[in-house]
Amino acid sequence: MLRESNKKDLKKRSSPGSTMIDREARNILAEQLRHFVSGLITNDEFNNRLPVKTQDTGFWAVEEEAWTLYSDWYQYRLTGSHSVATSDRHIICRLILFLYSDLDYEWKKHPCTGFFRMFAHIISSGRIPEHYDRKWKTQGDYDVYPFFRRSDFEQENRKPKLLSGGVTERSLSDPKV
Repeated sequence: MLRESNKKDLKKRSSPGSTMIDREARNILAEQLRHFVSGLITNDEFNNRLPVKTQDTGFWAVEEEAWTLYSDWYQYRLTGSHSVATSDRHIICRLILFLYSDLDYEWKKHPCTGFFRMFAHIISSGRIPEHYDRKWKTQGDYDVYPFFRRSDFEQENRKPKLLSGGVTERSLSDPKV
């Protein structure tokens, strides 16, 4: 749970840029993401419970991916008509597996984000962002993102910190399952 002083600073998040691992921040994000995807907490609760100051680029990359799961126009849970697709659940499992790893986030910052991405999408019918996406994805093995290398993903998958009971190795070893 965040301290009250952190809640008022939600909009003052530190920007990515360091390779340090913030174990506490990663653990909080992993736990809150698990709760959010399982429908235990709302989108607003998920957003409000995240740490606000960390230099861990892996934290920010996963947080940005998680942000694509929901809309902040209204409050809801990821249940019923809002539930997460099976294919997305496998990606989320990989995000959580990464958060519990001690691996640095090695992907370079995406060159087409935020307002520029929105503007570029509008003026080019999506062609400009797609060009940047294709180029950015070639720097590592995107099928195992946010892991950079398949070997790192496979190694972490062999010794997960969670999910070690009852989950078959095959279900996580194939990132596209």
